[in-house]
Amino acid sequence: MKHLSTSTTNRFIGYARRGALLLALGAAGPAAWGQSFAFSAFYSVGTGPYGIAAGDVNGDGRQDVATANYNSNSVSVLLGQPSGGFGPKTDYPTATGPRGIALGDVNGDGRPDIVTTDALANVVSVLLNLNNGRFGLKTDYTTGAGPVCVALGDTNGDGHLDIVTANGSASSTSVLLGQANGGFGAKTDYLTGAGPNGLALGDVNGDGRPDIVTSNYNLPPTGGYKASVLLSLPNGGFAAKTDYQSGGAAPSSLVLADVDRNGLLDILTANSLANNVSVLLGIIGGGFSQPTTFPVGNFPKGIAVKDVNGDGFPDVITTNSFSGNVSVLLGVGAGYFGFHTDYFAGAGPDGLAVVDVNGDGRPDIITANHDDTNVTVLLNTGTYTPLAARPTAAPDVALAPNPAHDAFAVTLPAGTTATQAELVNALGQVVRRPAGAGPSFVVETGGLAPGIYTLRLGTGAAIVTRRVAVQ
Repeated sequence: MKHLSTSTTNRFIGYARRGALLLALGAAGPAAWGQSFAFSAFYSVGTGPYGIAAGDVNGDGRQDVATANYNSNSVSVLLGQPSGGFGPKTDYPTATGPRGIALGDVNGDGRPDIVTTDALANVVSVLLNLNNGRFGLKTDYTTGAGPVCVALGDTNGDGHLDIVTANGSASSTSVLLGQANGGFGAKTDYLTGAGPNGLALGDVNGDGRPDIVTSNYNLPPTGGYKASVLLSLPNGGFAAKTDYQSGGAAPSSLVLADVDRNGLLDILTANSLANNVSVLLGIIGGGFSQPTTFPVGNFPKGIAVKDVNGDGFPDVITTNSFSGNVSVLLGVGAGYFGFHTDYFAGAGPDGLAVVDVNGDGRPDIITANHDDTNVTVLLNTGTYTPLAARPTAAPDVALAPNPAHDAFAVTLPAGTTATQAELVNALGQVVRRPAGAGPSFVVETGGLAPGIYTLRLGTGAAIVTRRVAVQ
């Protein structure tokens, strides 16, 4: 493991103790699912790393890492080693204030190149892969004001990767079409919601063309934090945005994934000021459902979806900037997730990559820590649980009365104890967290608006959901 400074070591000890306390208190933690992550190492990168991307840049079959270093105006490339760790960084200059980063073969030579968004210069920097994991001098292309994140994809079907950016200052997205010579054309801008801070490309309406989705960090005059969807048009370009309530304050990043496994892409956002993630399920025929929210750590910034325990259900991982950790929420099916388990990461974790670092077939976690000038590797130490062996929800949870007026009682089967409980409204917002959960307890509903609510229970071996009507 890399040598740690005294301040970093003290932070590690403090977070490790906090993590041990969380595990002791949370019976629905990794022991129940046979899932855990262990701190492996810090690796130094440039100053103020925000974005991170993983891929095999030198063709040796191992995952490498590149970070966008906001304060040092550079990218750091760390090559994967046979031992499972990473070698020392090699830095390459970018324009001013790199925030987002992506890897992709933009010139068709079979090697992944680096693209960064440079927020203070209003450009993207393209660094071509020369060979063996080395990169050339940057070429800059103009974007909208304040580009903070980037995605690569063939948006017009010509076989060349295009660059798409989310421009926080301009409340827009810029599309730069890839050219046959490996360069990029002039930008075309499309309006998004206020202050886009997250970006993803994916075919959300099933027409075979990639669409643009942004999560918008700023609160617009019309109220409610939004995710913007810009559908791809048949003749090129994108339609005007359609906005959906994100379900949490200040959505700072997003990912597209089919978390309910119905063949449609869903939107998941990390909501920094709400300390939760939102899930907007894709609807057959187009559009997205009202969001359902799930708590995570303090000030989530990065988000990823990956099956980390091998049970066939997609899981959610977030980096939590203010609490210095990552949250792992195991999927339980139908787009629902269990209570989060937190693992120490570093100071100010922001960027997130979930890839197999050591070649054991299990996804590991890598975070870019912008306050610590390093990346953290958390190795997956859990055991995979076959889908057939996954515990199922207890069928005999009783709610009475239902419909409820001022309160209802929850009774679990003999030998089953609820370690955590929360009542969620139709918008996915947690409205009650009853104390003293156990074999039976009471949930107060006085003051709640009439409607249908969902009770989520953590029983130590499963997540149980039940609907209750409040009158």
